[in-house]
Amino acid sequence: MNFREICPAKLFPVLMVLESRSENVFVVGGAVRDIVSEKTPKDWDLVTDTPMEELIPLFEEGGFKVKQTGVAHFVLNVTIDHFEVEVSNFRKDVVCDGRQAEVEVGTIEDDAFRRDFTINAVYINTRTLEMVDPTGLGIQDLAESTLRFVGKPKDRIREDFLRVWRFYRFAAKGFTPEPRSLRAVRELWNEAYEKTTPERVRMEVEKMAGL
Repeated sequence: MNFREICPAKLFPVLMVLESRSENVFVVGGAVRDIVSEKTPKDWDLVTDTPMEELIPLFEEGGFKVKQTGVAHFVLNVTIDHFEVEVSNFRKDVVCDGRQAEVEVGTIEDDAFRRDFTINAVYINTRTLEMVDPTGLGIQDLAESTLRFVGKPKDRIREDFLRVWRFYRFAAKGFTPEPRSLRAVRELWNEAYEKTTPERVRMEVEKMAGL
């Protein structure tokens, strides 16, 4: 499925703003998974290297509603005609305590290696339509429906213990757990349970159940 063919009309104004400032504009995450699976994406996450202080006035002057709740983490939510898109910078983790992270602007490689699973670390350039796979495993894992943590599984889990439940949610979607990743989830289950709030666990379980 071609990205431009399934791109909703309301996404194009967002892309026009981003592409007017940089050639480095990418779709990432769930939308890429859906495109590869020949499904129409419901959620669109875009990442670029244009600084937040430039993006905010650009979108506001363009008539977009801009939510800056996540701006400290270099994330904006922009809305036009009730169509919301998440726009972020390439990010690099500075400090992680298992629940929250301090981040700074990084490269596409930094951004990929801070993500949870390889299937969520594949990028599509919105201009060239090129697929970029910084981990070297994402495209293959998408093709084979393999669920694998980026880098060292225990490191990724300890950065955000909620990833234990996300792992099972993706497994429930039909992705096959990579053995080393599954072993890490099982070994860190108790620690993750103790350090994750019940509310966050409930939200993941409800997503798993499709509620």
